[in-house]
Amino acid sequence: MDIKTAEALSLLIMRINSQLNDSVAFVRDKGSTEDLQWYRREAGKIMGSLYLDVQERLWSEHPSLRTREMDGDYLVDPSNFEPRFYRWTE
Repeated sequence: MDIKTAEALSLLIMRINSQLNDSVAFVRDKGSTEDLQWYRREAGKIMGSLYLDVQERLWSEHPSLRTREMDGDYLVDPSNFEPRFYRWTE
């Protein structure tokens, strides 16, 4: 895969994972404890698969796309994650 396509997919995967993370916070704030336990587990499976099965492959093919947060050099523009699904605080 060429680097431009890999970069677009890498950023998309990051946005998807960010949205899923926001959705877990949404369920935490709006649902029951049981809802949160179930949803966090299921969302975590999806997030883990996207990271391990897709993101890591993209980064192994194009190491320059590995983000600083994952010990790489690629700086992600925070606006990549806007608009947020849900604004939350810890």
